[in-house]
Amino acid sequence: MVNFFPSKVAVAPTPHDVLESHRRTFAARVAEGTIRPLVLPYHLYGIIALEIYLCIPHTNRPLLYKARWIVLAGIIWFELKTLFNTSSENMAVSFAAGLFCTFSIVLSLNWLVFMRPQFEAKRVERRKGWKGAKDNEEEAHQSENYRVDGEDSELRQRGQTNGNASRSASKDETEGGQVAQKGSSEETEYYWQSYPDNIWERISWVIDLVTNFRGPAWNWQVPNLPELPPFVKSKLGEPITAASRRDTSSSGIRRFNTRTELFRAQIPRFITGYFLLDLTKTLMMNDPYFYLGPNPYPVPSYVATMSPVFRSIYRQLLSMAAILTSLEMTFLIAPLTMCLLLGPSVLGLRGESWYYPTTWGSFSVILNKGLAGLWGSWWHQIFRLVFSSPTTYLISKGYLNPKSATTKLIASLLAFGISGVLHSGGSLSQIAHTRPWHPFWFFMLQALGIVIQMTLATVFKSVIKGMPKGVRQATNAAYALGWGLLTGWVLADDFARGGIWLYEPIPVSVLRGLGYGYEGDGWWCWEHVGVGWFRGRGWWDSGVAI
Repeated sequence: MVNFFPSKVAVAPTPHDVLESHRRTFAARVAEGTIRPLVLPYHLYGIIALEIYLCIPHTNRPLLYKARWIVLAGIIWFELKTLFNTSSENMAVSFAAGLFCTFSIVLSLNWLVFMRPQFEAKRVERRKGWKGAKDNEEEAHQSENYRVDGEDSELRQRGQTNGNASRSASKDETEGGQVAQKGSSEETEYYWQSYPDNIWERISWVIDLVTNFRGPAWNWQVPNLPELPPFVKSKLGEPITAASRRDTSSSGIRRFNTRTELFRAQIPRFITGYFLLDLTKTLMMNDPYFYLGPNPYPVPSYVATMSPVFRSIYRQLLSMAAILTSLEMTFLIAPLTMCLLLGPSVLGLRGESWYYPTTWGSFSVILNKGLAGLWGSWWHQIFRLVFSSPTTYLISKGYLNPKSATTKLIASLLAFGISGVLHSGGSLSQIAHTRPWHPFWFFMLQALGIVIQMTLATVFKSVIKGMPKGVRQATNAAYALGWGLLTGWVLADDFARGGIWLYEPIPVSVLRGLGYGYEGDGWWCWEHVGVGWFRGRGWWDSGVAI
């Protein structure tokens, strides 16, 4: 953003000045036809094409299955074309536009090349069924109490129940040709649903497959999530393990068994996150670095008194706080809306609380594993499936030995390389002059940091074993933090160059309303919405512009 303003002035432009300049530049380029805004549904055509192809059965059609390469080529062409000519007057949306393009390519590679969903994938689904009096008596002798999510009630259900049992029935329906016997009761049953034959169920199945990043209730669920809860596993006829009884996974991600639990845990986090966003936004807009990137303008007095090293640390930590809070607030939208607002009565299983575990792992994984624990378990694992699927594919084809050190190195390079490509796409689609290779460098440096730590741990293994546990944990935490601060400026600077922190995350600001913001700030923050209708060359590329 600093390129848009003269550097030989005594005072830095205000965030309002930068926003207005950005909007004028964006409008001019749209008028020229060199870029277009993010337009819905046009921007979703690649994902829609993927879903349409997956909705057509190909398990018994070899030629149709081979046609996935043509579909993939079309998606890659469309997403690359869109990546290089799409942006937004909202800096966060412009970053998301590019990231979505690169993610669509990676996701399509995952489902069309590295995995075979129609052949292998299945999800847990639920339906209503009838349970006879005899079944009730058997369960009375072998049952444990499990709370049923969505109803916040206790259900006794430990018996062996076939997940593919009877179809849904109402009180007036018959089952197996017989009217429901006196003493029977309606219950919720769970079953594994493979690729459906029914077209409407198939559409639901495919949309869930493509939009479900971490895979709760799918057989490809990412490994750091808690197992299915006991009352679901018992309905599936699966053994109830000790891990399924625990509400927290080994990496510290928590499962909620009732909507009340989710409400009590996540609503306070949302409220806290709101005020943290207000605080970080207010602090950032008082320092030109956060909306211009590295620049020669004078800085606030409290920043000017800092040494160059401490100033860099301060800006990196504030950037990290903004990233964490923004991500957490974004990730909380799904459980608060899908579970608490709509719930199982509207969404069925997708409205149950256990379907929405927490996002972040326990800090203990950083203490025990260092930088590898930070990125592999503590950090959100939203993209873990697409990061790990290439390595899993190569192992399944016999190209890699799953137990070799080389495979671990390749897995790390692929995971961080893909992450770097995703974030570089976000940098590329911004109006300001960014350095799209910097996000890629940052993530590749994280792979290097993990390799260095693992090498040091191997070389000094005997010494490390003799250290007290507290010292080892402190060393792991210090290394993770130190490496992050040593390399984090690469990503933080690029975010700031693109002006991403100029986005307005909250509608009402308490701090800015009380006068702690910059000139022109007030209580209400969403004066400029930036949503309208975009008319393209035809109906196919017209739509809602964001």
